[in-house]
Amino acid sequence: MSLVAQKITKLDAANRQIHVAIQMSFDGGDPVAVHTLACAAREICEKHCRMAGVSRFFDQIAKTYPDNSETEIFCVLNSARNFFKHPDAAGNLDAEIELSDRDNKLMLFLATYDCSALLAERTPVDVQAYNVWFMATEPDFDGDCAQGLEEHYPGIASASPDAQRAIGKQLLSDAVAGKL
Repeated sequence: MSLVAQKITKLDAANRQIHVAIQMSFDGGDPVAVHTLACAAREICEKHCRMAGVSRFFDQIAKTYPDNSETEIFCVLNSARNFFKHPDAAGNLDAEIELSDRDNKLMLFLATYDCSALLAERTPVDVQAYNVWFMATEPDFDGDCAQGLEEHYPGIASASPDAQRAIGKQLLSDAVAGKL
């Protein structure tokens, strides 16, 4: 097997990372890998949104926490990412961090939100599907989204997290197949 070099753009890298993270998340894949991919894609999309003058989800977070600096907010957002990316300052290989499925769900939404903001009408279908699924499954977001999907995906708003992921996987498959 020979390895072929590829030229990969920043956008392509972010889209590939998001695509794999979505697939892994819906399939119940490794949470560290999901988080790492989502964070890498989020950083690319978020920074490119900022450079292009496009509103990013971080801007909404900053408005919610006006007493915190940008650095403080990014420290919180990037805490798990940095834990997985860098050695422990004290050299402790047994250092631990807690990571929940919801942490990954939210981080992946930050990446897909900023990807959508950056790409507008060029947003990949899987990113659009994840955003719709996220908003339908999160009570803090627009309930109208869940109501519209409930007919085709019963329980999307009220099912257990495992069942919601299964519904998300079906919604993604339907979106990619052009059934929505």
